[in-house]
Amino acid sequence: PALASPDRKSGRMLATRVNSALALAVRKASLAPPIASRVASRFPRNARFLSGEAKAGGIPSKLTLNLMAPHEAVFVAKEVDQVIVPGADGIFGVLPGHVPTISELKPGLVEVTVAPGEIVKFFVSSGFVFAHADSTCDVCALECVKLDDLDASAVASGKSQAEGELNSAQDEVEKAKAQIAVEVYTAMTEALNTK
Repeated sequence: PALASPDRKSGRMLATRVNSALALAVRKASLAPPIASRVASRFPRNARFLSGEAKAGGIPSKLTLNLMAPHEAVFVAKEVDQVIVPGADGIFGVLPGHVPTISELKPGLVEVTVAPGEIVKFFVSSGFVFAHADSTCDVCALECVKLDDLDASAVASGKSQAEGELNSAQDEVEKAKAQIAVEVYTAMTEALNTK
C-alpha cells in the first residue's frame, strides 16, 4: 500500500498534464500549420498525395507499382491501373488510393492490369506486399516468374517429387520442407490452370 500511493499520485499528475496540454493544443489549433503540410514535411513519400498533385478528389488515376525479386526488378515505378495479389489472408486488389496495407504473400498469382484489357500475370512463391498512402504499391517476392514462362510438365514432375518426399520424410524439418514444396507446386498448378 505504501508503494502504490506514489504511483497513483504520479499517474494523476501525468493525467492532469496531458489534459492541460490537450486543452492548450485545442485552443492554439487555429495557429498551427495545416496537418497535411506537417505530414508532408515529415514524410516526403506522402507529399504528392497530400499536396493535391493528385487529380481532383485526391486520388491519383494510376497506381505506381514496384515488383521486385532478389534477382531482378520486374517493374520499377510502373504506372498501372490495378494489382491483384495473393495475400496470406486471401486474394485482394490494390487500386490507386488504397488504404495503407502490409500483407504477407502466399504462393500464387499476381495479376497486373497495366491498362484496360492488358493484364500481365506472374507467379510468386512468397514475400510481402506494401500499399502506401501515396498510391504506390511494392510487391517484394522471393521468386517471381512470368506465368507464361512456367513449364506445366516440370511443375507436375516437381509436385510428384515433393509429395513423395513428404510421404517419406523422417523428421519434422524434412516434413516441413516437403510440405512447403507441395504447397508451392500446388499453387503453381492452380495458376497454370487459369491460363
